Amino acid sequence: MPTPERDAPALKWPTRATRRRACEALCAHIAAGYSIDSFPGADRTAIRYYAEQFPEDFPPEKLEEAMRLGLLEWEKIGKEGAKGDLAKFNASAWTFTMKNRAGWRDRSEADTRDNPLAPGEAKRNENFKPRSSEEIALGVLALLTAKDMPTDGNGSQDAD
Repeated sequence: MPTPERDAPALKWPTRATRRRACEALCAHIAAGYSIDSFPGADRTAIRYYAEQFPEDFPPEKLEEAMRLGLLEWEKIGKEGAKGDLAKFNASAWTFTMKNRAGWRDRSEADTRDNPLAPGEAKRNENFKPRSSEEIALGVLALLTAKDMPTDGNGSQDAD
């Protein structure tokens, strides 16, 4: 007869202390501007599992902060490169990186207006509802792990 203890996967980080150290290492890795895919401690599926199962050891606000700091590292590179402070800076390669890493896209003329209540935006703003840090972090992790999800949209781990 199966038991939960026997059927549970062996945990890579079985204790709170090891999970917290893993979270610190992951956050430092991401904050330095590296992707979740290059984290040497675990793959994105394992990281998502730990973030969902042990939110007290993988605090969503810490993961969010690390992602913002990682983006800041890349933006600093772009700023320094645009000012001419980086030798051999390749603006095209940097732009391509930011489009992939940060979801940047080219704007159409209509998108360049700074009016958040432009036609079509007012209705979208009415439907906006604030989300908790945990919901945002899990949503970001869902986006980061999207390649692991089914492509038919019926996965149980959709971002929303």
